[in-house]
Amino acid sequence: MVKERTRELDQTRLEIIQRLGRAAEYKDNETGMHVIRMSHYSKLLRLANGMSDEEAGLLLNAAPMHDIGKIGIPDRILLKPGCR
Repeated sequence: MVKERTRELDQTRLEIIQRLGRAAEYKDNETGMHVIRMSHYSKLLRLANGMSDEEAGLLLNAAPMHDIGKIGIPDRILLKPGCR
């Protein structure tokens, strides 16, 4: 029962991370599937540099958080002409 609940909590955490990453991506329409691509590239690079599958998987799931700050930045600032 504990293992099942732990698995459910892990899955819920992963879904939250993915949704927050997507929310950040919606603040910048020009990035396309940037969060997903960047996550997979991060995992591949770490595997190529000797990281274990488990650790690389954690990186894959954490990487979408790199743009999370975009959620709190007003569009007038984030999308200001000349700031790209």
